[in-house]
Amino acid sequence: MEEEEEEAGPAAPASGRRVQNCKRTAVRSPRGEKGIQQKSFITQEIIAMDGGNRSSKVELRVTITSAKNQPPQWEKDTYEVIIPENTTRDTAIVTIKATSPLGDPRITYNLEEGLVPETNMPIRFYLTPNRDDGSASILIAEPLDYETTKNFLLRIRAQNVAAVPLASFATVYINVTDVNDNVPFFTSSIYEASVTEGTEVGTPVFQVSATDLDLGQNGEITYSLLLDRSGDYTFFRLDSKTGSIYTTSVFDREKKASYLLEVKSTDGSESARPGKHGQPNSDTAYVRVFISDVNDNKPSFTKSVYEVNVDEDQDVGSTVITVSANDEDEGTNAKLRYQITAGNTGGVFDVEPEMGIIFIARPLDYEEVQLYELNLLASDGKWEDYAVVIINIVNKNDEAPVFALNEYYGSVIEELDGLPVFVLQVVANDPDSGLDGGDIRYSIHGHGADDVFAIDENTGSIYSQKILDREERALWRFVVLATDEGGEGLTGFADVIINIWDINDNAPVFPCMPNDCNGSVFENSLDDTFVMEMTAVDLDDTNVGLNAILTYQIIENVKNDFEMDLFKISPTTGNIYVAGGMLDRETSDRYFLVIEAKDGGGLTGTGTATVRIADINDHIPSFTQEIWHVVIPETSTINSEVLEVSAMDGDNGENALLTFSIIGGDPEHNFYIENHKEDQRASIRLKKTLDYEQIHERWFNLTLKVQDLDFSSIAFCLIEVEDCNDHTPVFNSQFVQLSSFFENTPVGTTIITVTATDEDSNLNGDIEYSIQLDSDPAGQFAVDQDGHVTVSKALDREVIEEYGLIIQASDQGLPARTGSVTILIDLLDVNDNGPRFEAPYTPVVWENTPGPQLVYMNPTSNLLWAFDPDSAENGPPFMFSLPLEYQDTLDFSLTDNGNNTATITALRSFDREQQKMFHIPIVITDSGSPPMSSTNILAITIGDENDNSHEAGHKIIYVYLHRGKWSTIALGEVFAPDQDDWDNKTFVSEGKMHKSFRVNQRTGSLIMVDNAPQGTYELKIRVSDGIWPDVIATVEIHVKQLQNEAIRNSATLRLADMTAEEFIKKDEPEESRHDKFKDLLAGIFSVHPEDVIVFSVSNIEGRETDLRFAVQNGSFYYRPEKLQGQMAAFKNKIQLALGVNVSQIDVDECHRADCSGSSGCTNYITMSDTPTVMDTGSVSLVSLTTSVSAVCTCAARERIHRSCNSYSHSPCFNGGTCIDMFSGYRCQCSASFHGPDCQQTKHSFHGNGYAWFHPIRPCFESSLSLEFITEVPDGLLLYNGPLSDSGFGNSENFIAIELLNGIPVLKVDHGLGTTELRLPSYVNVTDKRWHHLEVRSSRQDVRFSLDHCRAAVVSEMEGVGKWLSTEDRTNCEVVAFVPQARRYLNMNQVLQLGGVKESIPYSYPQLQQKHFNGCIRSLIVDTQLYDLESPAESLNSSPGCTLTDGSCEKMGSSPCGIHGRCLGEWSSFTWAVHKPQNLDSDQADQTCLSLETTATVY
Repeated sequence: MEEEEEEAGPAAPASGRRVQNCKRTAVRSPRGEKGIQQKSFITQEIIAMDGGNRSSKVELRVTITSAKNQPPQWEKDTYEVIIPENTTRDTAIVTIKATSPLGDPRITYNLEEGLVPETNMPIRFYLTPNRDDGSASILIAEPLDYETTKNFLLRIRAQNVAAVPLASFATVYINVTDVNDNVPFFTSSIYEASVTEGTEVGTPVFQVSATDLDLGQNGEITYSLLLDRSGDYTFFRLDSKTGSIYTTSVFDREKKASYLLEVKSTDGSESARPGKHGQPNSDTAYVRVFISDVNDNKPSFTKSVYEVNVDEDQDVGSTVITVSANDEDEGTNAKLRYQITAGNTGGVFDVEPEMGIIFIARPLDYEEVQLYELNLLASDGKWEDYAVVIINIVNKNDEAPVFALNEYYGSVIEELDGLPVFVLQVVANDPDSGLDGGDIRYSIHGHGADDVFAIDENTGSIYSQKILDREERALWRFVVLATDEGGEGLTGFADVIINIWDINDNAPVFPCMPNDCNGSVFENSLDDTFVMEMTAVDLDDTNVGLNAILTYQIIENVKNDFEMDLFKISPTTGNIYVAGGMLDRETSDRYFLVIEAKDGGGLTGTGTATVRIADINDHIPSFTQEIWHVVIPETSTINSEVLEVSAMDGDNGENALLTFSIIGGDPEHNFYIENHKEDQRASIRLKKTLDYEQIHERWFNLTLKVQDLDFSSIAFCLIEVEDCNDHTPVFNSQFVQLSSFFENTPVGTTIITVTATDEDSNLNGDIEYSIQLDSDPAGQFAVDQDGHVTVSKALDREVIEEYGLIIQASDQGLPARTGSVTILIDLLDVNDNGPRFEAPYTPVVWENTPGPQLVYMNPTSNLLWAFDPDSAENGPPFMFSLPLEYQDTLDFSLTDNGNNTATITALRSFDREQQKMFHIPIVITDSGSPPMSSTNILAITIGDENDNSHEAGHKIIYVYLHRGKWSTIALGEVFAPDQDDWDNKTFVSEGKMHKSFRVNQRTGSLIMVDNAPQGTYELKIRVSDGIWPDVIATVEIHVKQLQNEAIRNSATLRLADMTAEEFIKKDEPEESRHDKFKDLLAGIFSVHPEDVIVFSVSNIEGRETDLRFAVQNGSFYYRPEKLQGQMAAFKNKIQLALGVNVSQIDVDECHRADCSGSSGCTNYITMSDTPTVMDTGSVSLVSLTTSVSAVCTCAARERIHRSCNSYSHSPCFNGGTCIDMFSGYRCQCSASFHGPDCQQTKHSFHGNGYAWFHPIRPCFESSLSLEFITEVPDGLLLYNGPLSDSGFGNSENFIAIELLNGIPVLKVDHGLGTTELRLPSYVNVTDKRWHHLEVRSSRQDVRFSLDHCRAAVVSEMEGVGKWLSTEDRTNCEVVAFVPQARRYLNMNQVLQLGGVKESIPYSYPQLQQKHFNGCIRSLIVDTQLYDLESPAESLNSSPGCTLTDGSCEKMGSSPCGIHGRCLGEWSSFTWAVHKPQNLDSDQADQTCLSLETTATVY
């Protein structure tokens, strides 16, 4: 054996290679060992190098074994197979077999991987063993294509089972034969050719060509012409072999210019493609043949004679006429040229040769030639035609009228009223009068024309037609025009100037009035001192008489104590002077004088002159305090204000500008003073820092001085300085590095003790320790007041490995001062984490792939790696294993590779349609002490193959649009059911698709690109995957445009334990829950299912679904209260039909909100511009995205009046008019509606009816009140509560107010049981009077009171030094504690007034009375008044109060005036008077004294 090993040696290296390293190892076995065993092996590293010094290497391992070992023996060394190319997948094409001469007969077969298509790369064949006879079969893995690869050479490895397995190889030759599987495709889908008209029969036109990749007869192509409706094929013939097309007729282009032929190519044998049913393969194409034109038609003028008139003054180049001729040919054969051949005297005309436009070439003159007769030629180069053009020259008027003067002057006196007033006359002559140009018309133009002045268009007389005012305008200037031909011809012009003569019609006016007649003079001024100028103006003419000559006098003067005038005025200039007496500003700082100005005509004007008395410095300034005192802290900053001082001075202006200064008490200049002269104050500010510890800086006594321009005074200021906290606690060092400790150190362990000192005393030196939050955000450490730092929470090194813990020491001063020390902590690791996958692996194993096969973790590696967040000593090496319960599975196995990796092997073939995903638990153990393990789940996806056909599906899509907000909307995907889900399908519209829709060819996603009009659309989509036959999927799209009314009148429903997709999804053959819901509501409301509009379906967290829907009945929508009421009444029926629990009707999010710190909770609906798309396969819903959110507020009380246009619809009810006011809006209402927003305040009930209104949504501290009138002792005023049984053990909130034997009774349930509040038994409200009931609830109790508790008894008793009063309200108020599950009544059901609806499957067990006979008014919840005009649903009830309104109607108009309003009683009435601000109560009472009834003033 040893000799054999030595002789074996390393093999000689191949040419161009060298062996770099050779290892030889011998393993000896004991003598006498039997069997065939491995004895030794040789490894060599072989390096291949090229001439560029680049290399690659491979390791060669040669195993030396006994000569007794024999490889398997093949039955045949080579196998040959011939198969057609359309052989289907998984067909066995050959069986191969090898046998083992050893004791173990088992053989493993392997199909060697190739590098080119002919050697099975990519894979076209696979091998599977036959366990029965030890053979193997080769099967087809992918479709074959003869045209791509005609033959294959497969190398099969057979290997025995031994300690050293040996292998042998066989070769399988596979020849693929052709089948007719290729279509003879035309080289183009549309061909174009041409043939000249008139060519003879048999002329070649074009040759079409098709190609077929098949061989022999399969690829022989025959061509043919297909019949068409137009019969174009009858004019041509097609050579079936060559594809050449020839004419069979002579063509005339003028009859038909083109022909369209459809040609077909057919191959030579039966098709092997699916669906051809024995027919050959074929293709079609179109050939469009154009007939080329020849010049065989002459041109022809549209007329033989043309006639036209031309004015003699037409410009050269102007067009006279355009003539045209027609030519039935086309192209250059129809291109015509025009030419004037005769009649063009003097060459005055010319023609554009290509367009036929005759134009003027030279000026025309009627006096020379009056008519031209032109001969015109049209030619196409071969043929010609002629026409005559007659041109008549028309004479023109070319002389304008001329005025006798260039300028006319006139004058008129102002204010003349005998209109119109003649001013002057203008005259013009026309030199061209011989041509009827003498008919002249006059007109005026310019400022004043037509409105102030007018002219007689025939005579030229000018008049003023308005009273003129010279002061407005003294001179008028405008232009007069003269136009001949009755105003239609030429025009001449002249200027007209008119002067306005003045009369004395203007009184003098002071232009400084009313605010600018101001003057000033110093107090104590001497006589004749000038004060001011008071000048008036007179708009009359200063050049005419005395109309504008003015004189002045003071008609209201100011006198002194001796009755002497203080001022005088110059009668000619209006200058005002001091007249005598002493002016003192401190007595009066201004005087008012009335001045009169009179003109020469006696007209006067007055003005008030304001004379201000200017100050002189005659007062001494003085401080407002003689002694000032202030306390400041020693830490006051430089420039900070110490104290503000002030002084007074009786003067003003610059005489009152005061200057403050420090003149004593501050030898070291610790302070300075800042002046505010205008305000007569100053700020004392700190100039140097103070130190309380310096005794001489503990107080200061400053001497202050204030002075004006001439005088001064002093005051004193005492400043005390107080001590402050000015020392910071200090640690021994700023940083401390602790010795490392383990992360599992027990909570409570002290890791260090710190100490700080503070030089301050008392509170300023009292230290408290804390940890700076951002240095320990998780609060894992704590420090006590002795400085002991401890572990307060469990530590985790893998989360935080190092800490820079900042310990703070703060004193108790104000403000506190803080010092700190940083403690550096490093944690040591303990093995507290199990290993995890290194990456989020997403392996894929393809279905139908035989096992065993390695599972690849990513596209490049089949290795599964792990990592451990612990430190290295607690990490690798890792051990991988499967749990015991998973180790015997036949699906997957795990191999630990021993190098911190593992591999997963798929043991069998999988079918994705049976199971799409496998979750493999993998246990990974680290090498820590002690070791830690963790179970990680590896999710293996079964990859999909296209092994199932798709089907033609039908999809229904509901699209709801609102106000055209959505430009592009995804509608869902085309529905073509297929068990495979990874197919690459294509989706193409079958036929023309509506312009509003698109389909994505790759994904099948349907898109609406703009807002399609409302209606139903049907689409057909061809679906193909390249493998299975195409199918046609149909789509039915229902588009509905939502009106605002539908949204405003919508209701909501919440379904529990159901997703929106489950609600919409349709499982054949059953209806979807969506359709069942619509059918159910249609039955409840007696409408058609299409009138039930479910326009919003959305998922809510916690597996719930919200529906928003509206119900249309003809032209209107049912109100949401009616919808919610009926939903609540038939809740159990809905739940049973849908198989789901209805958790809420009228969705309320307040029960989820924490509004504990608020006054209430309100639900708000929001609507997004982005739609919600729910695609469930056969059904898709594109709905509005709506959501309900809770806001912590009492909406009723906190409602703000905004401007009218800020509301989506008018805030005024019942046709009221919204009017914007300064503080918001108010409503202007008709006489029948008395609410502030035009609400109807009353409603009548006739004993067997009810009325539905929106639910009561109270605030946390709520108030509900109403008034009623009746004579019946029993009845139900109000009920808001459940309308169906809520099930055993469940209770819903409710509130009810009943009358029992004339006594009001309140019943209320907050979810923990019913509480009843009954007023005293002697109360009787059936007295035909209005009574008021109020329910007030808080967190502690509920109060039920009658008639504002006016029956309360007030008593007084003597207390200590005063009288004490008490109030007994038991006569009129009942109080009770109500157990509450929530802070407020949670009622989502409809509010029922005056009775309840009994025609529903609910018996109202809470109630004793179910109807009411009487009236209810002024229902108010938390300050919001209900509108009782139009209930959502009602029976035997009506708006208003029929019992009391008649009393007011008989009375007629209000005897209390416009401020009175009639309040009806049972058989009388009361006038309520609103007292305006300008009307006192006595006056209001007097208005109504004559009434025999009651009048109330408020």
